[in-house]
Amino acid sequence: MIKNKRYIYIIIIILLLIITYIIVHTYDRNRILSETSIQFFIDTIIHKNIEYSQDYIRNHVPESSHRFQGHWLRLIKHYISLPLDGGYGSHKLALLAALILTSQDGGPILEMGCGYHSTNFLHQIAVNEQKRFVLSTDTDYEWILKFKTNMSSSLHQFRFINLISEWNEIGNDRSRWSIVLIDHKPGERRVLDIIRLVNMTDILIVHDTETNQYGYERGLFLYPYKYHYTYLSTGTDIASKSNATLLQNMKHLLELTISMKIPK
Repeated sequence: MIKNKRYIYIIIIILLLIITYIIVHTYDRNRILSETSIQFFIDTIIHKNIEYSQDYIRNHVPESSHRFQGHWLRLIKHYISLPLDGGYGSHKLALLAALILTSQDGGPILEMGCGYHSTNFLHQIAVNEQKRFVLSTDTDYEWILKFKTNMSSSLHQFRFINLISEWNEIGNDRSRWSIVLIDHKPGERRVLDIIRLVNMTDILIVHDTETNQYGYERGLFLYPYKYHYTYLSTGTDIASKSNATLLQNMKHLLELTISMKIPK
């Protein structure tokens, strides 16, 4: 009986591979190439857990094979609903890339400005899955309560910023932050914190950079490694003073969304 089941599983896998081969050689050959697509297909059959795709991305970046692209797309579809833009959530893609690529160091994350597209996202991946510390901050008390009520824990802490001057102290209790998200109010304050945190973060993610209304360049010029992501309607910048490899790998993942023409 057991042997019969094994034969059935083998036959099913063979049939699936044949079907995949036919599809690959019949439809849109420019977008789907046979060998790596089949390898990715086998990967997802054998390794159903999403952690396998995360490991694959970390271990093979900066590849551009269709197998690599398949795992990146799998992660995007798992964590981010398509199309990518999603209103105010255009920075989620940069956050996802940063979270995956820095997960092994387990470093803390500073969120400056709460939101459904960042606070919930960080809680799901960084706190629940990666067991990393996250500090979420905001100037709107009622707004921050929406998240704090259900998410507050030793790993996910919240701080209400009552006075604008209190931003000067945020993040100073740690010598290093793995990821810092800049998305807080008032907008004019952002460039001051971009400057202030230059020596305290591995990777900086700055939202709303499609215009120069906040004068971001006054701060970003201090970061020798940076990239301006413009695929979506709202711009996002990533920057680092010291980690060129991390910046380049994040840039690679973001630019793949353009070459792969992922719906935006």
